[in-house]
Amino acid sequence: MMAKVDACREIAWHEKMKTDLGIADALECDVAMAREIVDALFRARSTAGFAPVERCHGTEAGIRLAIAHALHKVAGLGLTDAAAVSAGSRQVSASLTKLLEFRPRGLRPGEDDLPDGGCADPLMLFAAHAAEAIPIAAADEYLDVADGRRVYWRKPRRDAHALACELHRLSCASRREDTPALQEGYLELLARLREPEDHVCEWIGTVADGRFHPAPDRFSERSPGMRQGPSDIPLRSFAESYAAKVSVNVSLAARAMKRRALGLAVVDPLKMSAIRKGKGQP
Repeated sequence: MMAKVDACREIAWHEKMKTDLGIADALECDVAMAREIVDALFRARSTAGFAPVERCHGTEAGIRLAIAHALHKVAGLGLTDAAAVSAGSRQVSASLTKLLEFRPRGLRPGEDDLPDGGCADPLMLFAAHAAEAIPIAAADEYLDVADGRRVYWRKPRRDAHALACELHRLSCASRREDTPALQEGYLELLARLREPEDHVCEWIGTVADGRFHPAPDRFSERSPGMRQGPSDIPLRSFAESYAAKVSVNVSLAARAMKRRALGLAVVDPLKMSAIRKGKGQP
């Protein structure tokens, strides 16, 4: 049986009623770890000059918790460093929120059938059958950590929110007038979700000793150059100059957290494959 969104959990997600236990469940970690992450993020926010906030977690705050947890778990950053990056890169969490709490734009009256304050899900991120935690090439954003300190924001060059808006428009139009042309356009857009995507990469700052130092120009698509050898070798960007780099799919981390918070399953396809093999299934 497919899991369904729990109505009470959905209210809690949107109305800032999540407890530390709820955060732990959504991050799939123990309560002690969840409290450490929350404490580290609140300290980081205070250090960054944000006003004090309550220990309840709204939608975007929940996304920042997911980012901090993923940076700690996947990229190996210490909790204070991971929290500092998450708190200091609010443009990333704001960008993720646009898809996780999707609201269409540019629709004419009558084309948007959402209730006031409601959200749509044109990418089917929170459908009951979308249980596997798999990346979406056309929509997912990444934080790349080079040498454990330089942080880059990498995202699709094409606007994922615009793609979602078009999917939503065609879906609404198909419900009103189901024609082959509409179906063909809708299927073409769905196919784009899995196509390899060209990315833009922006250096957003450096983390050290629990503090995140923003890059001088956080909205520039170019990173400062770094000389790699003799003068006749062209300069390479910081994004190409590192001894080691870890990429964290923060979109996947955020939607996995929201799915758990809503009571939906989050299944790792690699684990499921191993389970099937262990049972002798193909």
